Amino acid sequence: DQKAIDTLTATFRQSRFDIRSVLRVLFNSSFFKEARFKHLKSPAEVVVGSLRFVGGYELPRPGYGDLSMQPAYMGQDLLNPPSVEGWHTGPEWINSGSLMARINFVAGLVGDPSLPGIRAIIDRLKTKGTLSPEQLVDGCLDLLGPVEVSSDTRQELVAQAKEWGQTGWASETSAKTADKRVGEMLQLIVATREYQFA
Repeated sequence: DQKAIDTLTATFRQSRFDIRSVLRVLFNSSFFKEARFKHLKSPAEVVVGSLRFVGGYELPRPGYGDLSMQPAYMGQDLLNPPSVEGWHTGPEWINSGSLMARINFVAGLVGDPSLPGIRAIIDRLKTKGTLSPEQLVDGCLDLLGPVEVSSDTRQELVAQAKEWGQTGWASETSAKTADKRVGEMLQLIVATREYQFA
C-alpha cells in the first residue's frame, strides 16, 4: 500500500526520525485497522500460535521433534526456504494437502480438554452456567481469538450446536459431555476459512 508507506515515511521525517511517532500514526490509521484478519497465517505462525494458545508445551519433553516438523508438513520447511528470497506469503500456503495438515494439527490440540489453554476456555464458559447453542458458539468464537466469522459460517456452527442442545455443567456426567462439546466446537471453528487468517 503505497499511500500507507508514504504516510509513515512523511511522519518519520517530520518527527525527526522518532519511531514512536511513526508507531502512533500506524496504530491509529485506518489502513492498519483494515488489515485485521487479512493476512493468511504461515505454517510457522499456525504451529507456534496454536502451541502457545493451548499451553502445556513450554518445556522440552518427548515428542518435541515431531512438533518441530509440523511446519514442514504444512509447506514451510524451517531453515530451508525455497529460494534466497525466503518463503512466499498468502494463498501459496494453502493447497488441499497443507490445508488438511493445518486443520488436523490445530484441531488435535484444541480438542484436548486436558491442555491448560483449553481448560481455561472451558472454565470461563462454565461460569456462564447452562449455555444455549448460540451462546456456546459465540463464547467459543470469542475465547478462541476473538475469531470473526461470516454469518453463513456462524449459522453452520449454530446448526451443529443445536443438534447437541443446551450445554451445561450441572452434574459430573453433563460436565464431561459439556467439556467434549466445547472441544468439538473449537475443532469446528479452527476448521473454518476465517480461522486461517490473522
